[in-house]
Amino acid sequence: MNGNAETLQTVFTKNRTEELGYDVWKNFVVPPFYDQLDLYRARKPRIIVGGRGCGKTMLLRYLSHQSTFSPDRPAIPPDAVAHIGLYWRADTQFAKLMTGRNVDDDVWESAFDHLLALVVGIQILQSLRSIARSQADALREDDVFALRFDRLVAYDVGFDQNFEGFLKVLERKLHEFELWVANVRKLQQPTFLPGTRFLLLLVSAVKDSLPSLKDAVYYVYLDEYENLHEYQQQIVNTYLKHSEMPLIFNIAMKRYGFSATKTVGEESIINIADYRMHDLEKYLLEGDFPLFAAEVLYINLAIANVKTVPIEPRILRDVAALGTRREKAYRDRVLSQARQLFPGLSHDDLAKSVFEDHSLQKKLKERIHYALRKRNSELPVERFFRPTVAQASITASALLYRRKLSHEEIAGELDRLERGEDNRFTGTTDWMHNNFIGCLLSLYESHARACPFYAGFETFCLMSRGNVRHFLELCHKSINQSIRAQREDKLDVAPKEQALAARQTSAAFLGEIRSFGRLGNQLHTFILRLGSLFAMSHRSLTQSEPERCHFAIVRGKALTESDHRFLREATKWSVLFEEEETKVKDPAQPANFEYVLNPIYAPYFCITYRKRRKLELRYEEFLVLKEGTYDGVSALLKRYAKNWSVELSDTDPTLFSHLLDEAE
Repeated sequence: MNGNAETLQTVFTKNRTEELGYDVWKNFVVPPFYDQLDLYRARKPRIIVGGRGCGKTMLLRYLSHQSTFSPDRPAIPPDAVAHIGLYWRADTQFAKLMTGRNVDDDVWESAFDHLLALVVGIQILQSLRSIARSQADALREDDVFALRFDRLVAYDVGFDQNFEGFLKVLERKLHEFELWVANVRKLQQPTFLPGTRFLLLLVSAVKDSLPSLKDAVYYVYLDEYENLHEYQQQIVNTYLKHSEMPLIFNIAMKRYGFSATKTVGEESIINIADYRMHDLEKYLLEGDFPLFAAEVLYINLAIANVKTVPIEPRILRDVAALGTRREKAYRDRVLSQARQLFPGLSHDDLAKSVFEDHSLQKKLKERIHYALRKRNSELPVERFFRPTVAQASITASALLYRRKLSHEEIAGELDRLERGEDNRFTGTTDWMHNNFIGCLLSLYESHARACPFYAGFETFCLMSRGNVRHFLELCHKSINQSIRAQREDKLDVAPKEQALAARQTSAAFLGEIRSFGRLGNQLHTFILRLGSLFAMSHRSLTQSEPERCHFAIVRGKALTESDHRFLREATKWSVLFEEEETKVKDPAQPANFEYVLNPIYAPYFCITYRKRRKLELRYEEFLVLKEGTYDGVSALLKRYAKNWSVELSDTDPTLFSHLLDEAE
């Protein structure tokens, strides 16, 4: 492997698009669903929806003029000038200043129009410079510098400038406007530009002066729409509803970010009639996320000069190569090498690793011994502690606590398994399939070593659940755990190093929840409490309902509007995923939703990342987790510990270990 260790340690550190800048051409991988978006021929606004890390910002910046006409792009298609993207990510804090403060609402509305005119106007001018400095044949810099904007003097006599002069005037006006907003009661109100009317005249002036741009359509891409004030959203909605060539507005937002559909007038914007919505997260999950994740991984390794990358980066940036990337031979080759880089362990190997670890062996023997003693069995521990059938032995450590199964019966099934005969561990009852992972996690819970259940390329994809940022961070921390400075042939990361990296990544992203909007602290506390409850479930001696990681609220009072708001916020920030219930135990129970804990948090709590068993909560229990006191949560956990046969002592160090972070 030719990439040096220092580069490999840093190549994934820029895992947010904002850290890459506006030109993302070199880093962008055309997603497999790209042709579904129909962006280049679109004459109707697009609304891009998805959680954090699914690629919304990356896509919008790829569509912007900085990337389309990137200096890194060796050749520019002739039709590129027909689609000129203008990216705008509103400054959230600045947008929040533009309300109240003894200023009339209509003034703020005009001020926001003015802000948009300046920001997008500057982007239109900068796009001309991007085109002229690229490999495109449409413009030369002399063409751009020779432009005059005397047609716009009706708005301001100072606009009668050449290109550089006009750009400086707009930039100065933007700075003056920002100063006015910060000192709105001290400075004189500026003269506001009339939003889209100003922009349409500017576009018309450009197109009339530059014949090579006569077919150009300008696409404004407004990112993080959900952070705007409601009146600002209504103004943007109006732009969407009345978008037409040559100026079309598009927005991107998190799930549940579309709280206002009204326009400035009496109308509302309507899906299909006024826009088309694209859910990137849904596309990734329903498509081939592992292949896309591997491609993103490899383009980053290629940037780090790793020579053994199995893909030519050029095809990852080429929309025309999507067909090649969907071929089975290509997919098999790419995924095979990704698995070699991040190898996982089979269930058999996971079981064998327990028997190769002295402290885990001891813990397993103690668990078997305690189960035998609890039911006054005279059978020796060795009847159940069998390295030759390691997976079954670990599973038996829970079966021994189930009163409906005799110890002799379980030992007999182990005998049959060892002899290769039909048995209940692998037969139709399939004890191992249903219980092994739950038993394994129970052994590792509170253990000093990270559980290798969280290792492997496919596992990283499942824990990321369509979140490219989470996937890259898992890769980054794994490679940092295992840099092979002396190996020239390949790089691979041992499962134990991946597992440790997964735990570190999980803890880091859990801590990040505090910064998630206005309910960040409450969401963080809720996830700590919910994760602690799931962790308690995983410690059940019987493992009768193993691998709980999602819940539904099925009994008690109906949810209040405050509760719905909280759950929408949790879903918006992807700390929970909302899904329609598929398995309802009570036929009389009305249709409901279930909420899945984001699997990236699973390693922190040492719980499963697989959606297996559901926890049915009463409304009152949900309320305790959402807003109850520490003592109330403690009582809830103790009550569930008793129900789940989790034996606790007064000094048990793991009962509230996850809750202790609440005080940090």
